[in-house]
Amino acid sequence: MKRLLILLGLCCSLLLIYGCDQNSQVMNPTSDPSALGALVQRPDFVDHRPAGEIARFTKLGNPQNYALKPPPPDPGGGTDPNPNPAHKYAYVIGISDYEGTANDLNYCDEDARDIISYYNSQGFTVRSDIDRNATSANIEAGLTWLMNAAVPGDEIAFYYSGHGTTYSSYGTCLISTDLYYLTNAWVMQYLNGANCSKKFIPMDACKLSSFHTGVPAGMIMATASTSGYSYDAADLQHGAWTYYFLQATNTMIYGEDICNYANAGMKTWASAHRVKVAPKMTDNYTGKLDI
Repeated sequence: MKRLLILLGLCCSLLLIYGCDQNSQVMNPTSDPSALGALVQRPDFVDHRPAGEIARFTKLGNPQNYALKPPPPDPGGGTDPNPNPAHKYAYVIGISDYEGTANDLNYCDEDARDIISYYNSQGFTVRSDIDRNATSANIEAGLTWLMNAAVPGDEIAFYYSGHGTTYSSYGTCLISTDLYYLTNAWVMQYLNGANCSKKFIPMDACKLSSFHTGVPAGMIMATASTSGYSYDAADLQHGAWTYYFLQATNTMIYGEDICNYANAGMKTWASAHRVKVAPKMTDNYTGKLDI
C-alpha cells in the first residue's frame, strides 16, 4: 500500500507539471526525493579468478566498417524525422542472479521486466534474457538478432541492468550471468552494425563511461553512471535511475526528455543525500527521438 501511494503521488505530480504537452521542457523532479527511501549503492563486481582465466572469459570487439544508411535530415521544430518506423526491435537484459553468490544484485530483473512492458506498449518486438538466461552465449545471440533484424528505416533499442565494471585497457564491460566480461567494443559492434539510423540505448549499471565514446549518428546512449556507481531503490524494487526513467515514460514520448528526467531525478536525490552520481546522455540522433 505504501508503495502504491508513493507511485500515485509521483504520477499526479508529473501530470501537474507536464500535463499532456509532448513538447514541454524537461525539469528536475519536484517530488520529495525521500519518497525513494534509502537508496543502496550497487556493489563492485568481485572477481578473484587469475588473470589468465579472466582473459579467457573476456569478449573483445571486432571493429568493422559498416555501410550504414545516413540519418534523415533534421525536420526542425523539435520533431522526429522518422516518428513511425516500419519495424521496432528491442533486446532487454536484467541480471540479479549471477553465478555463485558474491555478485548477486537485487532489482535488475525487476527493472528488465518493467522495461519489457514499456517497449511492448510502444509496439516493439521484444527479445529478453533475465537472470540465469543471460549467459554470454545467449547475449551474443540476442545482440546478433537485434543487429540482423533491423533494416533502413527501422528502430532498435537495447537495455541492460546489472553489473558494469572496467577491465585493464578494454574500458567498460557489462557482465553476463556466467561471469564473462562483455567489453564495450564487443557490445557496440552489434549495435553499430544494425543497418538503421534510429537507436535508443539506456542502461542502468555502474562505470559505463566507455559506452559514451564514439556514439554514432542516429543513436542516443544514456547510462545511470559513468565512472561512479548506480543505485537501487529498495522500497520501490527498482534501480533508481530506471525508476525515474519509467516514471518519465508515463507522460513523455521523446527519448531525450525521458533520459534527461532520469538523470535529473538521480541528481536531485543525490543532492538531497550528499551522494555523488554521474548519469549521462549522449544524443547523436537527428531531431527528437520519438520512441
